[in-house]
Amino acid sequence: MKNKYIYFTSAMDEKSFEDYLKDWRVSPNLSNQNFHNKLIHSLALSHDIDVISIRSINKNFKHKSLEAKIVKEDNIFWKYTYVTTNKIKKYLKLFKWIKQISMHDSEIVFVDVLNLSLLKNATKYAKKYKKKIIGVVTDSPNNISFLTKRYRKALLKYGQLLDGYIVMTDRLGDLYNIKNKPITKIDGVSELKVEYLPKEIEGRYIYFGGSLMPEYGVYNLIEAFKKINDPTLKLVLCGHHVDMKQLHKAIKNCPNIIYKGPVAYKENLSLEKHSILAVNPRPINDKIDDYSIPSKTIEFLANGVLTVTVNNILLKDHYGPCIVWAETGEVDDLVDAINKALSMTKIEREMITLLGKNKAMQYTSQENVNKQIDSELLSKISLD
Repeated sequence: MKNKYIYFTSAMDEKSFEDYLKDWRVSPNLSNQNFHNKLIHSLALSHDIDVISIRSINKNFKHKSLEAKIVKEDNIFWKYTYVTTNKIKKYLKLFKWIKQISMHDSEIVFVDVLNLSLLKNATKYAKKYKKKIIGVVTDSPNNISFLTKRYRKALLKYGQLLDGYIVMTDRLGDLYNIKNKPITKIDGVSELKVEYLPKEIEGRYIYFGGSLMPEYGVYNLIEAFKKINDPTLKLVLCGHHVDMKQLHKAIKNCPNIIYKGPVAYKENLSLEKHSILAVNPRPINDKIDDYSIPSKTIEFLANGVLTVTVNNILLKDHYGPCIVWAETGEVDDLVDAINKALSMTKIEREMITLLGKNKAMQYTSQENVNKQIDSELLSKISLD
């Protein structure tokens, strides 16, 4: 008999997410969409999942509200609350709606701890119905630059009071699990079976899809690409950016650099798969690296793509020989690593990408993550 779990998130099912993307005037930050979607599907391999999705909208969204709806996907029920830009109406109705649509016979509540609305509502729900609550921790709130000090403090206050944790790094465990509750650490979640869209970009191209902000190295990647100076090669960028003027200025007069904005998950994977090389230019930063594993790099590896990334202790522990390493995120180091990858023979490419895919799946396949969470966390939560 399957267990029933509730998962509080802002992530969506694939079709709803594609529709949601169309209605933004400025691309939203969607960094957690893919991770939480894949983790939900991992849990659903052996459990029934009731997803309470609280979608985010603001002044850059074309509509002032989104209606509630329910989408069934096998044994996952995606339950979308009514959301509005009217904050008073939003908070008055939200918990009432959550109570109406949730499975009260669920055993455990999961929640994304980096969203205060999710965290407060999940905590309130777990307390009301006497459920254990597990925090899903992908980063430190102190690393998210646009959050206010008050908001970060509130996230930690609520996040440190939970009954168990799924974390990405040991330091995240130290930050949140101050009461020594059951915990498990995962590198990420990867799909084993992927259906790819047809090739969209003609010719040879390098790919990066992710956070296109200065602190994650996108401008150094752009400058490195310009230095390679190969007229037959393109650079394709996808993802969220907070300063479009800065990005357009950097790629101005460079017809071989293509910015596609945020893209849905299948399109992202297809763009990766058809590239000759994927690059994660995230520079070395102890403050960031201690609390956040470069998940895009693992996604590239799991997708069987030749990968260049910057030296990272957490990644090297598991994936050392599977990656072409740049010493730092500086322009010249990126140029050297990219040129090294481009010069590989067909056999060398096949060997390193196969090794990378096997390693990534060993640690992050949905099947293995499901087993790890069951054995290291859920079995202990029920006894705690």
